[in-house]
Amino acid sequence: MDWVQPFFETAPLWWGPQTVQEKDFQRADAIARLGGPGVRRILELGAGSGITAAVTADRGYSVVAVELSATRARQAAERVEGRDLQVVEGDFYTVELDGPFDCVVYWNGFGIGTDAEQRTLLRRVSGEWLAPGGRMIVDVFSPWKWARIAGELEYDTYTIDLANSNDYDPVAGRFNDRWWPVGREAEALDQFGRCYAPADLLLLLEGTGLAAERMELDGVEILADQRYSARHPLWEAWEYRAVLRKSDPSDGAE
Repeated sequence: MDWVQPFFETAPLWWGPQTVQEKDFQRADAIARLGGPGVRRILELGAGSGITAAVTADRGYSVVAVELSATRARQAAERVEGRDLQVVEGDFYTVELDGPFDCVVYWNGFGIGTDAEQRTLLRRVSGEWLAPGGRMIVDVFSPWKWARIAGELEYDTYTIDLANSNDYDPVAGRFNDRWWPVGREAEALDQFGRCYAPADLLLLLEGTGLAAERMELDGVEILADQRYSARHPLWEAWEYRAVLRKSDPSDGAE
């Protein structure tokens, strides 16, 4: 994960200021819909510039937002005033937090580490942060879309003109998303993400203390025990959403 901090210290400056988008409201809606009853205290991992955390706090939740990048943590801290929102700059593999939380969320970022690191994080959620009866809501990178765009190169204007290329490792199930200022490829920055098919996610969860309660795409449930064809919408999806709960040792999920 050595790439994470350098990437997110610089790339957001290239992309420019972020504004509230529909996805931020949809994420807050997902907490109300999927988080279970009585949710009050939220932990958001990988909170970025804090836009979703702020929207969530505006819904009446108490939010603790953890972000590794100092640049983005500063941006998130600018949204704290007038909200029940705390921003913590730190590595969520090592940061100490005052739990428990009724719901832990991780939007559009799960998979930046190795399988072992993902399991370490999930064990922290189940063992240290998640309150009894709580849920974790996580966006999971889906492999097929990322695989199909491998080799594509695009140009677009942000605060500066940027180039963006993508590659995909079919053995490791990991994408490589590269950005650089046009004409200055020597300054390129890479971000990586591990993709998990739903069946792979279920395997990853084994031994973490968490079990999948629901998987869905655009609000429609994905059933792990049902057969699907290549026409399934996952074929075109960047990610899907999973709801995790503490597993019961009696169900064999530990």
